Amino acid sequence: MDSRTFNESGKPTLLFIMGFGNRFDSATVGWMIDRLTDAGYRVHAVQFPTDITDFEREYRRPVQRLHDEHEPAGIVGHSLGGLVAAFLETSAKEVYLSPWWGIYEAKVSAWERWLVLRLPFRARILPIKTRREELGVHVSDHEWEQLPKRISPVFITEIYRAQQTRPSISNDAVVFASLSDTIVSLHAIGTAVSSDQIRLYDGKHQLFSASDRHEVIDEVVAVLPA
Repeated sequence: MDSRTFNESGKPTLLFIMGFGNRFDSATVGWMIDRLTDAGYRVHAVQFPTDITDFEREYRRPVQRLHDEHEPAGIVGHSLGGLVAAFLETSAKEVYLSPWWGIYEAKVSAWERWLVLRLPFRARILPIKTRREELGVHVSDHEWEQLPKRISPVFITEIYRAQQTRPSISNDAVVFASLSDTIVSLHAIGTAVSSDQIRLYDGKHQLFSASDRHEVIDEVVAVLPA
């Protein structure tokens, strides 16, 4: 796991937990961090490894340690980061961006789910079915080229297990989601929180790559602690 701090003198502190394949050198991720620091926040951002064998050891524990070290007033978790954020012991305001609380149903068949959970392979043999247009219109060539194209069965098994054991979401958490998202399960989001906790935006999976990102980022900042 890699973490970096932006706007050291800013207040209050935010923990921004990025999604699968998101990188610090991505233009869209940089845009998101810039908008948060422009709003005055000190941002601790987390970049995940894209192939793990233990969700608890390689994702949750390192993020919990970072959280405890910096004691953020707010947490912003995108996609995979939203899944990890749901496991944190925190009193911070939680804001989720297209959280990966379930896999989009059409992405993986029942047969594939059955097979994957019985293959203890660490090799990256499974193709990732994400298409570039599913991420958002502002995804750059560089960002798309860097996104992993294969993952291991063990990684998927760990994600399934985490999704199935995810703690309840706080009643004051806010979730930003798009009805056009075909990467994460909208059903999983809708059953995890009440309708008044959901804010819709007009785009695809990545809010910071969406067509209306300039407008919706103001809504994100508005629900974060001042």
